[in-house]
Amino acid sequence: WLADHVKDGKRHLNLDEYTSRSLRYQYHKMEETIEMVKEEEMPLPSYTWTHTDAKLTPEERAILTRWAQSIMESMKAQYPMDSLVKRKEAQPTEKKEQEEKGK
Repeated sequence: WLADHVKDGKRHLNLDEYTSRSLRYQYHKMEETIEMVKEEEMPLPSYTWTHTDAKLTPEERAILTRWAQSIMESMKAQYPMDSLVKRKEAQPTEKKEQEEKGK
């Protein structure tokens, strides 16, 4: 079961392949990391149930969050924001407004 946990974890974030992925992917994975740490979803509750010493302390959560935030800030300083986040699809009313402005 441990090998399955590792395999599943790498499916979600494989640091060996991280830098070979798109900028959007990298940025999004840092967003996900922050969210998972904040929501106490990392490490997996099923893992900490059997490995109580693996539970993160508030200080460790803060360190992980700052690490992910610093990567995101570094990326924002180096690349245009539209290369880091997926554009939100305009809603039908927004599309109509945009079309009317273009007339």
